[in-house]
Amino acid sequence: MTTYKTNPFNPQFGRRPKQFIGRELIINDFLQSLTDPYDPHRTTIITGIRGSGKTAILSDVHASLDSSKQVVIDVTAHDGMLLEILDEFIRCNTGKNWLGKAFNEVQGFSAGALGFSLGLTKKADKEVHGFRFMLSSMLNELKHKGIKTVFLIDEVHNGTPDMREFAVTYQHLLREEYDVALLMAGLPSSVNDILNNEVLTFLRRAYRVELESIDTKAVEIAFDQAFSQAGRTFSGTALRSAATATEGYPYLIQLLGYFLFRSDAEAIDGKLVQQSLDLAKIELFKNVHDMLFQALSAEDRNFLFAMTQDEGVSEFGAIRERLGGVSAGYASKYRERLLIAGMVKAVAHGKLAFAPPYLHEYLLTKQ
Repeated sequence: MTTYKTNPFNPQFGRRPKQFIGRELIINDFLQSLTDPYDPHRTTIITGIRGSGKTAILSDVHASLDSSKQVVIDVTAHDGMLLEILDEFIRCNTGKNWLGKAFNEVQGFSAGALGFSLGLTKKADKEVHGFRFMLSSMLNELKHKGIKTVFLIDEVHNGTPDMREFAVTYQHLLREEYDVALLMAGLPSSVNDILNNEVLTFLRRAYRVELESIDTKAVEIAFDQAFSQAGRTFSGTALRSAATATEGYPYLIQLLGYFLFRSDAEAIDGKLVQQSLDLAKIELFKNVHDMLFQALSAEDRNFLFAMTQDEGVSEFGAIRERLGGVSAGYASKYRERLLIAGMVKAVAHGKLAFAPPYLHEYLLTKQ
């Protein structure tokens, strides 16, 4: 059994914490798909609001892959990502000579080379070729050696030509039966934009995972194990209170666990849980809720403010009245926007609730 001397909880974005809770099935499904070229999980899109664990899943998958047997291309979607992808192939080839002739043709290539809008120049013959040609040349070499390629792309969005070009190229790679797999992650609204792009409709057939809250019972078990392995205990109902307070939200699980562990208290009571939760909320509001709020339009915000008058569930009709008696069509537009953005959730017909934990409390400070 692992004995924790250092804090096993890590609330830093993008870092896989030692206590990684509730996402094992998603990771295992993708890893298992690598053994079967027809497994639908081979092309997977993960969506979730900030702090739901998207990047941590990508990091966990990367750490689980055997780089001595697979090429792992791990990038973030941005202008210039196509150059970075080819550079990553070259980096993965170091010391292995997997790429053979293809490597000799592009080994002088770097992010400072000629851009894709003007074409790419192969080192050997000075012919100008595009991204798909260069990528296929390297994948052909890997195919002959029985080596698969796994693409991990974070923060996918429809706002860059490079992302769209990669997606179209990947579709051709599948048709041409290259041994490739793709795991992408992005915010709900960004992924929605990609799936609605008329050029990228094939991605609608990708396996989609919408990250939901983690069962608080699983959080309770994880908290108990982590603290008991450090020789520390929860008293009374403190363990259940701590797990319930996280609402199953991955970032808040890490935050609360981090502050509780940092306290160095051997016995954790309800008072310490509340004190740690107060500290966690400060970070939650600053690093998640502020960013979510800033991305909203004035109309989106007004819709949410109208919901703050309720404790818990809001009636759609009541929201319309608080917005000045607007039409159902007008209010529905913003309801859909907020549902896609992961700010609210439908709990019953005509009834909504806030999705991120403590968003109601946060919005009261903004009114």
